[in-house]
Amino acid sequence: MDKKAIKTILNFIKALKAPGRMIPVIVALVITFVRRFAEADKAASVKLEDQGFVCRKSLNITGGCGSPAVALQGDGKVAVVFACSRIVDGVPVYSLCLSRSDEPQKISVSDRTFLFDSPMQIGNVTATSTSDGLLISWRTKIPSKLHISSGTEKQVARILTERNAQLYSQLSAEDKQGGTYYMILPDNVTSMQAAGKAPCNITQGAVRLSDNEYLWMGECDGAAVAYKSTDRCGTFTKCGTVPAIPGGRTVTQVSCAKIRNGRIICVFSSLGELFISYSDDMGSRWSLPHMLNVRGTSPNLCVRSDGVTALSYVQPEKKVSLRSMVSPDGQYKWFEERALVISTADNCRRPYTAEVDGKFLTVSRQRFAGEKESSVVYTLWEPHKDDKALIEESAENKKSSGKKKKKK
Repeated sequence: MDKKAIKTILNFIKALKAPGRMIPVIVALVITFVRRFAEADKAASVKLEDQGFVCRKSLNITGGCGSPAVALQGDGKVAVVFACSRIVDGVPVYSLCLSRSDEPQKISVSDRTFLFDSPMQIGNVTATSTSDGLLISWRTKIPSKLHISSGTEKQVARILTERNAQLYSQLSAEDKQGGTYYMILPDNVTSMQAAGKAPCNITQGAVRLSDNEYLWMGECDGAAVAYKSTDRCGTFTKCGTVPAIPGGRTVTQVSCAKIRNGRIICVFSSLGELFISYSDDMGSRWSLPHMLNVRGTSPNLCVRSDGVTALSYVQPEKKVSLRSMVSPDGQYKWFEERALVISTADNCRRPYTAEVDGKFLTVSRQRFAGEKESSVVYTLWEPHKDDKALIEESAENKKSSGKKKKKK
């Protein structure tokens, strides 16, 4: 028990001897209770199927792991790509890692492959399944501080820092500027191919329009911008820009998806609020963005094969959670927000979701209480039972409507 707690108890005992002194204590307790009750998390949880670790601190992971992305590859394997820091031949480096498994529950025990190492910090990892393999992107930047695992001796930490600085000094001036890069990793290949420079700041995966065409959306100069590739991700060309939000607000963290009727939807964050926009011509023109009725950052969209669309995001007003909302078709009807991941250390970051066997698989970074290093967590889930009933009702209504039109 710390000194502050002991002092509080002693003051409470002294107050018992003088009833008049109890009034401020009682008032303070009531205020605390009311405040905590008002701030209590009332969002129901999704139907949780399974939860576990993709990566947790181990002997060869010195600074934890994070910034994960997940995709289902052409060979049916679940692939999770993430960043971590580790020691290689006595030198601290940042690595891009790949874990693959036939089942999401086994991803935590699957072999980990290090695609490449860099003295530059790696983040904003994305993954998209393509006809040629896994389209992976990541962002590099100068590390503000080299992360050395707690418990490392000072002399060892000093040597590691010096070696990292030496490795960093060998980079070209262009590499030191950092940026967003991408590559195609064919199925069953575990070594990095040549990387290309992404067209803008990418935080979420690309949309597959056809075997040859892909649409990527990101933030450029404070706006949500669409880029299209017609040569199987060889090059990306700007094709459209989402109209600005009134008031000159800037855009951050853009996500897009192709819904069942062929429309492209885009969700992005601005000042802790989420906005949505639609395109009916594959990203060239976009509707005026309108605000969703939730606050959030780092949005991520995933469209299930039956059209049900999941929107996952960080809830900035809640200390410990990631959230999700589902829509029966990804358009205008979104059900209540649900608790997706609960953290005990006020540190959940950037959810990334894919469909696996008709369920949603979300990966995210999470740091747990008492741990200085972060971990990568997977969450296998389905919509809440109330949302599931509404989805089924919506599908039934569409069938009935279709039958009536045929009779006419």
